[in-house]
Amino acid sequence: MNIELADLLTSLRSEINRARVDAAGQDVRFKINSIDLELQVAVEKTGEGNAGVRFWVVSLGGKATAKSAETHTVKIALGAQTAGGDAVLTGDDVSDLF
Repeated sequence: MNIELADLLTSLRSEINRARVDAAGQDVRFKINSIDLELQVAVEKTGEGNAGVRFWVVSLGGKATAKSAETHTVKIALGAQTAGGDAVLTGDDVSDLF
C-alpha cells in the first residue's frame, strides 16, 4: 500500500493534535521540539492534464524491496509549532479548550 506524502503529513498533524488533546490535565507533558521522519518514497512523474511529480510513501513490507531501484530515502526534519507560532506542548497549551 502506497500513501501520498501529503496524506502522511496530514495524518501526522492529526495524531500530534490528538496527543495534545489527550494530554490535557495530565501531570506529565512533553514539548515537541523536532519531528524527524525517514521515509522510503517512490517518485512518479505524470504527463496527463495535471502534469507534475508525486511522492508516494512506500510500505515497508517485502514488496517494497522488489522496487528498491525506484525508491529513494528522504529525511525530513519538522519543527512543531501551533498556528500562532508557539511551541507544541502535549497538555498545557490545550487546557483552556475545556
